[in-house]
Amino acid sequence: MAKDKYKPVCTFDELQGVSYLTRNIQYKKQPTSAILFVYEGTPYAYANHCMHMHRPLNCEQDAIFDETGKYLRCSMHGFIFDPKTGECQSPVCLGQRLQALRLEDIEGTLFFAEKHLTLVE
Repeated sequence: MAKDKYKPVCTFDELQGVSYLTRNIQYKKQPTSAILFVYEGTPYAYANHCMHMHRPLNCEQDAIFDETGKYLRCSMHGFIFDPKTGECQSPVCLGQRLQALRLEDIEGTLFFAEKHLTLVE
């Protein structure tokens, strides 16, 4: 896919300088937000909603990781997710996954590489 077909979201340096970023998006024609973060040196992006009650992970607190920094955490009910796979580790939704959003790094700029995603500015 050519660079002009990707959707730029931020620079890798910008993302490394914060605990996470959110961006408003439309995914498969539905308005939502995306969370972006760096974990163990790799950038990740997910649709920002817990599958349990479809609330943003950061709906109650301005944080997306648990106190250990090892798991993503929904601030409403405390469900935890593997940051690399988005897989829920909590019994109620065990095995379900956050919706991963593909990222491409082109010369230090991160782009959404999703066919059905529109960045809302």
